[in-house]
Amino acid sequence: MKASAWKWIAIAFIALSAFMAFLAWAKHTMYLEEVSAAQSWASALDKAWSLLRLENRTVLVNDRTVSVPPRSAYIFNFNLQYAGYIKVIVSSTSPNTYVKITGEYSPPWAAPDEGWTYDSGDLPVGYSGTAYFPVVPGTVTVYIWNYNPSSGATMTVTIIYYS
Repeated sequence: MKASAWKWIAIAFIALSAFMAFLAWAKHTMYLEEVSAAQSWASALDKAWSLLRLENRTVLVNDRTVSVPPRSAYIFNFNLQYAGYIKVIVSSTSPNTYVKITGEYSPPWAAPDEGWTYDSGDLPVGYSGTAYFPVVPGTVTVYIWNYNPSSGATMTVTIIYYS
């Protein structure tokens, strides 16, 4: 075989190798895109599962000391994004300490006056106690009541939101 024939065989081999390298690079790029999409989907799925299992814990109020006059309440307001529950931990100088949790929910597709409100009623915690109550997305108000008729109370409050 002539040298020029070997030269063309070598050129063809180089071209074929370059083409195969390009195909391998293209396949690798597609693989990386699929991996990225799968990781993004898995991350979204993890977030959804943690919401369903109420694993997200957010401390809304941490050991805040408040003074509450007789027959009055200290009020905390929150705007919550997900359904879950509220845990309110209170220590008080009054045995007549109660927690009340209220909320308002209006679905995004509903008219402004459509939706509903909810209320826990008075949950007794006394000198020291914990109250739990389910919540839905929207405005949530936590009242820490001192029903003592004659003296004020000093209370330490922690509020935790699980979603």
